[in-house]
Amino acid sequence: MSNGNVETGMILPPDAYEKIRKGQVAIVPNFLSSEEVRVLRNDARDLHSSGYFSTDALSSYGSTGKFDPSKDRAVLRLNKWMDVELGRWEVRRQFGKKMGELRADLARQLNRPHLDIGHAVSDHGFGSTEISYTRFGPGAFLKRHLDEHHEELKGKDGWKKPTRRSVTWLIYLNDDWDTEQHGGELRVFERKTKPSNDIGATRQGDLQIGWLRATSGDPVERPVFLDGHCTSNDTNGGNCAMYIENPLNHENIQYITKSFFASPILFVAGSEKLTRQLLIGDPAFARRFHFLEIPKSAIDAIIKGNVNEDGRGSEPIFDENPRLISPNGGTLVVFDSVSVPHEVLATPQERGGQLAGGIMKINRTYQYTLSRRVSDA
Repeated sequence: MSNGNVETGMILPPDAYEKIRKGQVAIVPNFLSSEEVRVLRNDARDLHSSGYFSTDALSSYGSTGKFDPSKDRAVLRLNKWMDVELGRWEVRRQFGKKMGELRADLARQLNRPHLDIGHAVSDHGFGSTEISYTRFGPGAFLKRHLDEHHEELKGKDGWKKPTRRSVTWLIYLNDDWDTEQHGGELRVFERKTKPSNDIGATRQGDLQIGWLRATSGDPVERPVFLDGHCTSNDTNGGNCAMYIENPLNHENIQYITKSFFASPILFVAGSEKLTRQLLIGDPAFARRFHFLEIPKSAIDAIIKGNVNEDGRGSEPIFDENPRLISPNGGTLVVFDSVSVPHEVLATPQERGGQLAGGIMKINRTYQYTLSRRVSDA
């Protein structure tokens, strides 16, 4: 297992942290050795064959609508991961300890102290609230999505949980994976234009919910954050407002909206236009603003057709740079999954005229991944 940069004390290459801060994906090949991958993969395979994985029905595998647990995404959930009686516990314990060190390293290098304090590190051990094995069956894929939304946009239950997702890491456990044959790539949608300052979350813990697009007069993109505890002097009396940071002084913020009371309705179709018209006072800001993801409704799929219903991926927005990441064994992938849209492309349902399957081919047909959503306290 990689020990990082001994001279700097960093676990990842120095440029990895800057990539994460600016909304890109950090990729570290051979973070685990082939032997470490083999042992973990065997543990995952044995636990799956013993029935300890759970299907979550979050993935898709075609447009038939018929649920097939053998094709779905299956996960070894945290309570099973932590069970000392199951599988190769000592291997998982040592691995979890190492990834807990990565969590502390990310908290320091990304200047997000809440990643490594409080409930985020005390509730479940190993410095994590979520850690799991994940298995994608033949044909399974995940549609484009973000992993988290601001608490104020989740309705009345938004603030009930002590932690929230923040940064995601993945380590692939596949052996001799050929993406042309087997598919299964992670596809992320990075921005084409460099942001003015760090994305994802502020040092105060406010999550990013949108962007101000670059212009000729301001040739950088500006992350837009939501303050859920603002004290405004306007007459609206709301507790929320959107703002941008001064990249040279993060304490100096500029509110770009009136105060308002947040609602999950901000994520329904048409809400982006209403936000520009009703909440953002400066027309220049209004023209530039857009949410991290375009709010959609069920009718969109009917009007535009079944986009990404076959696992080949969704269409990028004009100012995005889609990037494919091959799930090669031992590779570590780290990114801010709150601000960077992502999807998992399908593993083919058929290969050579036969349905891919069978225990002897499990390392090729079924994609195994170690994953964790690193949470804020």
